[in-house]
Amino acid sequence: MVENEELRERLEETYHQEESQELYKLRKEKAELPFGHMKRNLGAGQFLLRGKEGVNAELSILSTCFNMARMITILGVPMLIAKFNSM
Repeated sequence: MVENEELRERLEETYHQEESQELYKLRKEKAELPFGHMKRNLGAGQFLLRGKEGVNAELSILSTCFNMARMITILGVPMLIAKFNSM
């Protein structure tokens, strides 16, 4: 138990450092966006499937939906269809 306590204290100390806070701010800007979109806009506030395999499958579907929506936003539907047809 003492090992875990030492690790927790070390991680907490690292978390409070200025350099670490900059990394956490960057993470909020980049990594949290897709998960927030999936949770709020796609209505995936919780996983419906259980077990690692089921959760991975569900996350893959949600990620594909997110990526398709981003491609439509960035390229537009006609350009996206043209790119898929050129493959």
